[in-house]
Amino acid sequence: MRHVLFQDPDPASAGPPVPVWADAATPTPGPEQVLIEVHAAGLNRADLLQRDADYRPPAGESAVPGLECAGRIVALGSRVTDLRIGDRVCALLGSGGYATHVVAPRAQVLAVPDGWSMTEAAALPEALATAWWNLRMLGGLRPGDRVLVHAANSGVGTMAVRLARALGASVAGTVRTAALAERVRLLGADPVVVSTAADAERTLREQAPEGFDIVLDLVGAAVAGLTLTGLRTGGRWLCVGVLSGDEVALSLRTVIRRRLVLTGGSIRSLPAAEKAAIIADVRRRGPWAAPDGIRPVLAAAYPPAGVTAALEHLERGGLLGKIVLDFSR
Repeated sequence: MRHVLFQDPDPASAGPPVPVWADAATPTPGPEQVLIEVHAAGLNRADLLQRDADYRPPAGESAVPGLECAGRIVALGSRVTDLRIGDRVCALLGSGGYATHVVAPRAQVLAVPDGWSMTEAAALPEALATAWWNLRMLGGLRPGDRVLVHAANSGVGTMAVRLARALGASVAGTVRTAALAERVRLLGADPVVVSTAADAERTLREQAPEGFDIVLDLVGAAVAGLTLTGLRTGGRWLCVGVLSGDEVALSLRTVIRRRLVLTGGSIRSLPAAEKAAIIADVRRRGPWAAPDGIRPVLAAAYPPAGVTAALEHLERGGLLGKIVLDFSR
């Protein structure tokens, strides 16, 4: 098999470590694992953080980047009885997705719905698990709730907009540019506020005066003011990302007076049993599996040889949806 590792750049270069394809032994699945021949792999911001040594893989995970993939099962662990060799699956991973083969816990595998491409399926597990865990399991989203999604154009953001609407919520979003705002509106978010505008907080108050029950924060410090502006009394602030910074001036008096709830969480660092519980709940509810179910939004697909360009594209931002590596190209 072959996989990607980050390699220090040439000493003359000031750039970040570069992804390099290398040969490796094909892994053997453990008793409760499956071996997947990877047909596509999703890219995530965590991959860039891992490259820059800001977000190391959890203990026991490999240095190969990649938190999700899709492909066909080519080997089964001895205790796996409900899957078959040849099944089309996608998987939530702790690492290892940028590879021709990867082992995945059976408990973190989802079936690929009929009619889906492997590139669509590869963009599903991380975004769906993150959105589902936060909105449903931590945020307790109910029909009729109002939800604000920061970075609503991102891979997790677009999934969260579609998921919250499917669960009966009204959804608003923030993005960094006016061009992205119009594209996110087409996904069903309204209003969509440009977070970088000088009058963003005033605009949010005017366009959503009733406030929000849940704010899904995929950005961090730069949108903290918008979060506090938008939350209604008793609202839940679900913090998932800190790309714009991790230090916020927060009045505890405000938290107490408005009975706000702040929850932080990262899927990747969860114990295996908690990841399995999230996927089990997703599998049981099946929000993606119906013919009119929730599909990921794809921003771009690159061949494996284009992994450097794919990561550069991800780092530039301004995307609507997810970037994937398509191994058929």
